[in-house]
Amino acid sequence: MSARARAGAHVLARALALPAIALVLVLVLVLGACASNGAIGPHEHLPTDQDVAATLHLAGPAAAPADSTPAANPLPPVDWWTGYRDADLDRWIALGLRDSATLKLAQARLEQARAALDAVHAGELPAVGLGAQSISQRISGNGIYPPPLAGMIHSVNDVDLGAVLELDLFGRLAARTDAARWSAQAGAADRDLARIRLAGAISHAYFELARAQQARRLAVDIETSRTAVLELVRRRVGAGLDTQVEERLAQVTVPEIRVEIERAGEQIAVARHALAVLAGQEPHAADSLDARLPDANALALPHALPLDLLARRADIAAARRRVMAAMSGVTAARADFYPNVNISALIGLDSLTPQKLFQVNSRTWQAGPAVHLPLFDGGALRAQLRGASADADAAIDAYNSAIVVAAREVADAASSIESIERQRSQQVLATANAQAASELAAIRYRAGLGNNLTVLTAQTSVLAQRRAELELHARGAAMDVSLALALGGGFHETPAPLAGTPVAGVRITIEPAAATP
Repeated sequence: MSARARAGAHVLARALALPAIALVLVLVLVLGACASNGAIGPHEHLPTDQDVAATLHLAGPAAAPADSTPAANPLPPVDWWTGYRDADLDRWIALGLRDSATLKLAQARLEQARAALDAVHAGELPAVGLGAQSISQRISGNGIYPPPLAGMIHSVNDVDLGAVLELDLFGRLAARTDAARWSAQAGAADRDLARIRLAGAISHAYFELARAQQARRLAVDIETSRTAVLELVRRRVGAGLDTQVEERLAQVTVPEIRVEIERAGEQIAVARHALAVLAGQEPHAADSLDARLPDANALALPHALPLDLLARRADIAAARRRVMAAMSGVTAARADFYPNVNISALIGLDSLTPQKLFQVNSRTWQAGPAVHLPLFDGGALRAQLRGASADADAAIDAYNSAIVVAAREVADAASSIESIERQRSQQVLATANAQAASELAAIRYRAGLGNNLTVLTAQTSVLAQRRAELELHARGAAMDVSLALALGGGFHETPAPLAGTPVAGVRITIEPAAATP
């Protein structure tokens, strides 16, 4: 390096050192004069997994006896609906996961959160810009400039490369980036939650369609039976064995059951429309579908609420991530009370004539720090911190509520399924007894040992018992779906930090969109 270059570098170093020293002195002198944040902060505390497990009595994996196979995991797999072994149900859920507008909306919101994260993260990086201008200007002859400049026309020509970097001395930028990152993670959990709920809604609609179709087939069977009884009554009236009263009573029951058939047909049409729309198809896309109720439940009942429930519910994961985002927001709001330090630099060319713009003597540069210290803002920063703290309290309360609701939903579904199984075993006996009584009444009537009213009463009882059996079957299928949703619906989460984990500096990766089965 030449002596001239070394001298220039020495001058530059001194020019940069003086503002830096002054900046340090300013910080030391006035740091204590920053706007006070007092004792403002969240009042709620995020519970740990251990706290929640103790409160809700969550259990870890059950230990299997030494001579037995390990206990099955009660938590549902990602494609839990395939356990029903119904190709039609699988196909309609696949259509919904591919075409549903609801799921596409959730994915779009996730993309918005990711874009917001990228925008906030950009604030941590230097901002570099290149500018150029050439402006011609006539200097007033009656202005402040004397001749020969007065009345002349000159041009301002410059080319500048500038950079600005904010020094994150108090963690404000890092906290804002963390808040945006946690919000994006919450958006990913919301996307998965929408996927899970969509699969559950399609399953509910499919099984409701199956119930309505079976109810119609049951009503058609009863119509056939009642029509046969009406023909028998008419033959007996013609033979003088019955009166017109018995015939009229038998005639009433036929249109009555036909009303049931039409009502079931209406329910079938509505269920088909609902299923098609949930799957993102036009309303009549499922008009030819013949659904069926499952022969058995797809899931085994958990003996206790599993500890993994906290990591396998998308709504709980989203709520926890929003807590972390809110906590990062509090950190960022508190950091706003401290000085904001920027380093800026500019290098370029400047000339009054275009001909001399690119000459060596036209070069120019500037560099140095800048500091902004809030001293008095009318309480705006304190209000901002109080708002961020309230957001954190609300997020923690929402998280606690989500945990309690999750535990209740699992317990309710398990209790309902157990009760329905007991009811179904008794209902089978009631239906068998009603069917036997109806057959015996018909035999006695044909033999002239009973009357038509007894036959009609027995048939009505059979209809009621078979309908009750069908409703229990459909409720069992619906509650099995509800249990799958309560247990997380196949959601898998990468463990996220809870209470006591530093927020600033946390870095997590946004997971890609879930693959469509």
